[in-house]
Amino acid sequence: MTMAESSGPLAGYRVLDLTDARGVLCGKILADLGADVVKVEPPGGNPVRSLGPFAGDIQEPERSLHWWAYAANCRSLLADLETPEGMARVRDLAGRADFLLESLPPGRLDRLGLGWEALKRANPRLILTSITPFGQTGPYRDWKGPDLVVQGMAGMMFHLGDSDRPPVRIGVPQAYLQAAAQAAVGTLVAHSWRERTGQGQWVEVSAQVAMMWTMMSETGLPALHGFEPFRDGVHARYAGFRRRIIFPCADGFVALIASGGAIGGPAMEALTAWMDEEGMAPDFMRGRDWRAWDAAYLLGAGERGQAELDQVEAAAARFFATKTKGALYEGALARGVLLAPVADTRDLLENAQLAARDFFVPVTLPRVGRQVVHPGPFARFSVTPTTLRRPAPSIGEHTADVLPSWERTGATERGHACDPSSSAPFEGIRVIDLAWVATGPITGRLLAEFGADVIRLESATRIDPGRTLPPWADREAGPNRSQLFANYNAGKRSVALNLSHPKALEIARQLIAQADVVVESFTPGTMARWGLGYPDLRSLKPDIILLSTCQQGQTGPHSHYAGYGSLAAALAGFYALTGWPDREPAMIYGAYTDFVAHHFASAALLAALDHRRRTGEGQHVDLSQFEASLHFLAPAILDYAVNGRVAARRGNRDDGAAPHNAYPCAGPDRWCVIVCEDEADWRSLCRIMGEPEWCRRPEFASQESRRCNAEELDRLIGQWTVAQDPASLARQLQAVGVPGGVVQSCSDLHRDPQLSAWGAFRWLDHPEIGRAPYEAWPFRCSETPGQLRPAPCLGEHTHAVMTELLGMSRSEVDGLIHEGVLR
Repeated sequence: MTMAESSGPLAGYRVLDLTDARGVLCGKILADLGADVVKVEPPGGNPVRSLGPFAGDIQEPERSLHWWAYAANCRSLLADLETPEGMARVRDLAGRADFLLESLPPGRLDRLGLGWEALKRANPRLILTSITPFGQTGPYRDWKGPDLVVQGMAGMMFHLGDSDRPPVRIGVPQAYLQAAAQAAVGTLVAHSWRERTGQGQWVEVSAQVAMMWTMMSETGLPALHGFEPFRDGVHARYAGFRRRIIFPCADGFVALIASGGAIGGPAMEALTAWMDEEGMAPDFMRGRDWRAWDAAYLLGAGERGQAELDQVEAAAARFFATKTKGALYEGALARGVLLAPVADTRDLLENAQLAARDFFVPVTLPRVGRQVVHPGPFARFSVTPTTLRRPAPSIGEHTADVLPSWERTGATERGHACDPSSSAPFEGIRVIDLAWVATGPITGRLLAEFGADVIRLESATRIDPGRTLPPWADREAGPNRSQLFANYNAGKRSVALNLSHPKALEIARQLIAQADVVVESFTPGTMARWGLGYPDLRSLKPDIILLSTCQQGQTGPHSHYAGYGSLAAALAGFYALTGWPDREPAMIYGAYTDFVAHHFASAALLAALDHRRRTGEGQHVDLSQFEASLHFLAPAILDYAVNGRVAARRGNRDDGAAPHNAYPCAGPDRWCVIVCEDEADWRSLCRIMGEPEWCRRPEFASQESRRCNAEELDRLIGQWTVAQDPASLARQLQAVGVPGGVVQSCSDLHRDPQLSAWGAFRWLDHPEIGRAPYEAWPFRCSETPGQLRPAPCLGEHTHAVMTELLGMSRSEVDGLIHEGVLR
């Protein structure tokens, strides 16, 4: 493949992809960004092809919708790693590749003669990325980790579901999508350093740590609040009070966060006015100061605050019951109410915003014999547009093409200006960070930790909501006391700049003129009204890169919607799929889509930086958090597009394993997940349980029969596990090869020996928060570990940045502070 065949920012790079379902999305992201990704398949096809759903429910390798979702834009090459010929072919291609991706068990590549030491001798510029359940080292490195086990051991599952039932996972497998997306980011971090130094490196990824990152800094609650969140169905328990998120309506469910403050206050004013128009606003809602009714107020008010919240939610529930989710969403969009429908896959295909942005791309698939729609690009690039270039390949479809096309100019022969002394991938890059809360700030933290100078422009006059969110040091709110903010803004500098002041806008322009990247997440149009739209930025710095990460993108009828990430999770379909089929959807803790979208935002920005390095061109990257998140539900979306089937909640059930659930153990709210993926797992589990008579019943004689009788099977297993210590049981199971693990609380995570071996929590001192845990990245680079530093206090670096970059004197800075410009 030549660069002319792909317009994406990574056009021209070669990726050899040996991954299965645990890493398939990593290759897909790189392929979507323009790289030539070649999937190496054995004669029977990649194991991903065995995963449903299937087109027409015909279980054939070429009809797997999972494969169609995550192998589009890739090529397929036939090579059997179990044969000398296949190994020789892979070794030859590895010598010509820029990247090699794999998800084999730790040590397997070494046994095949393809370990890191052998690979780098043959190709010193190669980047090897390895995705495993728990990492390449540590006490659990050899443990089996299917999705349920990883979700359980990563902490998220402990907080999902109803308190009177077992913990429940996010409804469709997510752990390895999180890991693979993070792998793409880590791969591009390593690539940035390689292009500076000429040296490749090994990137390892832990799915457990990747999944742990989705909990929105909840891991800091035990240390800072002495509080352990727990599952509560449609409610979230956060910072000591109970908040309902999901409400029934006339034809389904909607999500609402009844919250005041700078963002939530105006939305609650709008909801109250709407209810009042229809005679349904109670007296206690009319005339309330909603802007003062924030999380800090509710927590400080104690029982009275919880009672007020309960009253408001009950009144809202009565109102919602009178309307459909569509009517509620349209009304919310028109009035500025922060509400979203709990959408299913049918709703997604009918979504007006996605239609207006042409998100779904028509693809003709010969195995179906008709045109179907496929999720489109996860980001829009103004200079290097990404497209759906080809559907997922058939087995070995490109074998004859790959070998000759890769013979030209192998990776080791490419010449670059290199500085072997460069210590960090983004050294010399300056970023102006205007983003709020999570998606954009996490991208900024990534660059800061790996060498960039990231400067936050923020103001006490309109504070980033991330600074107002718990966990707080000593349960005391304050702009410099949020560990959530600290976690996602580590290593940055902070300048207090009141952008409502004309002089502040001129200062912002002067800083941007000295920057390489601007990251923002404002409602579309805000930057342009300030004179900071992309054309304005280009006039200041022609090669500037602008990354915009608002919820629904820069264009379309719903682009102005500025809802919370937890509402985006409802809108994107995650809530509808999570929970038990006979109950309301389960609320997913935190802003889950933020912790999907940030992977795509980071990958898009790093690809744009690489394109600029190669060509001198900057560009505007429009990333819709909503659209990016849909790639984590792509098989379910294709199931509706192809088969007309709307995905539904299944609890912890899975088509590929039985048993497959969380089981009660000794102690209050203690659970262990157990997964039997084949008959060998089932026989081993029966032996551990002491071969009870019921194991020999005909209804449990095969995996299919166990799935059909899962409720009774779960009851019987639970009768045995309830007397077992969960950690001891997990060790017993894994010792005989049965996937199992503790469903861990946040407190458990801090005691987990595998997370400790990874260094998943880095304790740093902050001037107001004190000593607190920061979450380490789910990827580790062998040569560039990064440097984690505490987050800034608001305006901490105002004087330093103004004097260093703009040449102001201290008295000039003090004068601007007095004027209200720098505050």
